[in-house]
Amino acid sequence: MSIPSFRLQDLGWHAFQQFCHTVLREVLGQQVVSFLDGNDGGRDGAFAGTWSPTGLSHFEGEFVFQCKHTALINQNISLSDLEDEMDKVERLALAGRCDVYVLITNAGVTGESEGKITSAIKARGAKHVMILGASWLNQTIVESSRLRRLVPRLYGLGDLTQILDDRAYRQAQAVLDAMRSDLDKFVLTGTYERAAMALAEHGFVLLLGAPATGKTTIAAQLALGATDDFDTTVVKIDTISNLQDRWNPDEPQLFWLDDAFGATQFDRSLALSWTSSITRVDAAIKNGSMFVLTSRDYIFKAAYNFLKPGSFPLLNESQVVVDVADLSLDERRQILYNHLRLGRQTNADLGRLTPNLEAAAVHPGFTPELARRLGDPVFTRRLTSEAPDSIATFFSRPRDYLRDVIAGLDEDARAALGLIFVNHDWLRSPLRLGARESDLVARFGSNLGGVTTALGTMRGSLLQHIVRDGESGWVFAHPTMIEAYADLIRTSPELLDHLLFGAPIDVLLAEVTCGDVGVEGAVIVPNASYVIMLDRLEESPNDLDETWRARSKRAVFLTTRCSVEFLRLWIERDSARLRSLATPGLMLEADSNNELVARLSEFGLYPEEMRSSFARELIDLCLTGVDPAVLWNDRLASLLTVNERDSLLQRVRSELLTNFGEAISNCTDGWDRESGPDSAIQPLRELVYHLPEIFPFDASVQLLANEFVQLLDEWVADRDYEIPTQRTRQPAVKVSTFQNGTATNERSVFDDLVEGRGPIVR
Repeated sequence: MSIPSFRLQDLGWHAFQQFCHTVLREVLGQQVVSFLDGNDGGRDGAFAGTWSPTGLSHFEGEFVFQCKHTALINQNISLSDLEDEMDKVERLALAGRCDVYVLITNAGVTGESEGKITSAIKARGAKHVMILGASWLNQTIVESSRLRRLVPRLYGLGDLTQILDDRAYRQAQAVLDAMRSDLDKFVLTGTYERAAMALAEHGFVLLLGAPATGKTTIAAQLALGATDDFDTTVVKIDTISNLQDRWNPDEPQLFWLDDAFGATQFDRSLALSWTSSITRVDAAIKNGSMFVLTSRDYIFKAAYNFLKPGSFPLLNESQVVVDVADLSLDERRQILYNHLRLGRQTNADLGRLTPNLEAAAVHPGFTPELARRLGDPVFTRRLTSEAPDSIATFFSRPRDYLRDVIAGLDEDARAALGLIFVNHDWLRSPLRLGARESDLVARFGSNLGGVTTALGTMRGSLLQHIVRDGESGWVFAHPTMIEAYADLIRTSPELLDHLLFGAPIDVLLAEVTCGDVGVEGAVIVPNASYVIMLDRLEESPNDLDETWRARSKRAVFLTTRCSVEFLRLWIERDSARLRSLATPGLMLEADSNNELVARLSEFGLYPEEMRSSFARELIDLCLTGVDPAVLWNDRLASLLTVNERDSLLQRVRSELLTNFGEAISNCTDGWDRESGPDSAIQPLRELVYHLPEIFPFDASVQLLANEFVQLLDEWVADRDYEIPTQRTRQPAVKVSTFQNGTATNERSVFDDLVEGRGPIVR
């Protein structure tokens, strides 16, 4: 069987050098000192000591490592390629610093050339010579899943059907369908390494960052590496509530959840789903599964207080923040290099862009997604070499650029984007238009044939064609496309009306607000269109199994995205709605109707008689121990008057804290054994966590809290319940840091950007 070949020529000289250091460290086991290119003394790396690489001879002394990269395919190295190195070898040997010379190259090495090179280097004073060429590197990559996980770009430089066995390939399909075009452009960054460490150590990582900083790309590479190295099955889920149906305790799985708490805006319903799934997430991790979540930083900040971090400490312990400030200048340069070299720009256009690439790399607005766009002529038609400021504008005002790109598209393309938008970023393929979708297409002046052609034209630039759960479909190339299209809707009353009439209700609940209630990036529905939204909210879900989810989403929408004027109209339409909100729903923090009651009360739309009755029930649930959330949840607490709050705190001391055993009995009455004992006592766990905040500076309460923890642990231990066996967690990835010199890098990363680059396939 032949050894798979990896396109190492596409790495570029700088990335190849970094790859060689990783090979030496992780495969051959050497901590090599690397040197900057401007003052390396003739060495790409050095080592002093004894070395016994696996399968090779025993060496000792002063080592010199030299990397030689070629951008040409099927190129063999010859002695003439090393003429410039011979004087350096002699100089180092005379200084006693070159006992062993190791040459690593992606070029082929014939037996004849190896003999000539070895003889020439020894003649200059080196005692031993080791030449590691393309065949050795390819074999090493194939044999080391750990190396592939640490340098995940390798997955994109080879044939995955040869790298992974059939089972691993099928398991990775969710990743491959979403990220196939980006596998070969990935850059190993410090952020990726920290995320890999967190995932291996905790089984959980949350990737946070601003829009377009590469969170999804890192998540995909983590998932692919885990499939290869840890033998996990990748399960891509849309919301954490999907975990209930997708978790298989009999096999290790990696659950990948993008935009966990909302795509472009915070979605309260997703946060509520998380709080109800914490116990199941924790059990899955203990059973050997892993979780990779992504979220925009500002969305996670808004969601944090709803996520019960005290009940799930990993939200703090394994958090990895993806921030452009974390990207070193070298990492930025390499990201630009990869997207331009492997992008769709012509060589002539690359030549015009190259003088401005250093400025692009240091620009404060730089992000990996903008680097991708710079490599695609769809986004750069306005950039010219005669206007250097245009590069700065490209990176400082990306949303304006993207909006201009969309506005400049023809009717067919804008209609195609509209279809994806109103279908919640998922348009099934082959395309079939319903009545509302046909109306949208007609409003754009397009038709089915024009839209179908436009979808293919925009593939790879503005759109992606992927397979999700066995179905093929179209999605935006990046979530920022959703925001740009929403900008277009805001400036077009005709499009807004069609959005309200034609978009699925889920899209409206996620993208619009009724009135300006301060939700960043939302499409604001004016008063004149409130009647349309009131009608849409009364629609019945298509799937009866989704009825309770639909009701919850509507309640969250009314609570967080509607003005007092809209809520007043909503109540006036049907006064019976208030009667359906007369009593608290359990669990208190997971039932979105409870927050809606608090919102209505805040606006004076919830009658005092009903508020008083609702408050009495909250107090009773607290004092009996069934659910004390009113003590720490600000929304629920707002339903109590000051006197009711003061009275409650006194009764908590005298009743709840003195009868904790009875509280446990009340809280666990009706426990569903399938969910595990921890889920039954979750409200009391929360109480214990919040007691120091509720009664600050009270040492006696702290002592009681410690006792309560022991009582809760004993209750769980006494239950006749089979706790899943915890699989052995793989050790954390150990990331070594090379010692760098201080000289200025004289050779640009972009030196070989066009060298060896083949024709562009469009």
